[in-house]
Amino acid sequence: MKKWFLPLLFLLCFSKLYSQDAPSASNLEVSPSFSSVEETVEEVLRILSMPEGERNWEDFRNLFLSNADFILVSDNSLGRKKMSRFNLEDFVRFFRSSGGGRGFQETQIQLEGDSYNGIAQAFQTYEVSWDGEVQQLGINAYQLVFVDGRWWIANLIWTSNANGVDIPDEYLPGASSESKE
Repeated sequence: MKKWFLPLLFLLCFSKLYSQDAPSASNLEVSPSFSSVEETVEEVLRILSMPEGERNWEDFRNLFLSNADFILVSDNSLGRKKMSRFNLEDFVRFFRSSGGGRGFQETQIQLEGDSYNGIAQAFQTYEVSWDGEVQQLGINAYQLVFVDGRWWIANLIWTSNANGVDIPDEYLPGASSESKE
């Protein structure tokens, strides 16, 4: 019996150290229920597309687990893929400094996803415009978890067609179900 006690104690401590509880929904005044993946990821774009003075960053923060990763995949000056990683607060600062306040609008044009047993992934095709002019298309890839009766975003990875790589047809409106297989 003694030989199992220490490994079991270690396992329990280790799992608690690396697990994270979602913020309690009872502590938040969140008007949407976030009971669907669609509602949760659409709320991201709704908040980001508000005028800077009206954007509610607390509502935005309440969509994500506190340790969520935000990863931008883009190209460097040599045309090679690079990754920029942000935590939640770094993303808010990045967004504010990258022109999010000058007529920024991000619109969902397609949403694909899967879920199973409290986890989900979603590919959200978007178009971005500044001051009414469409600048680029891209894909937001979300990973979500269902905790405390609602969906929380665990990670967000995004990329765009700014490097000239077109969005695959299966992620654009009107794609047939055969092209998605």
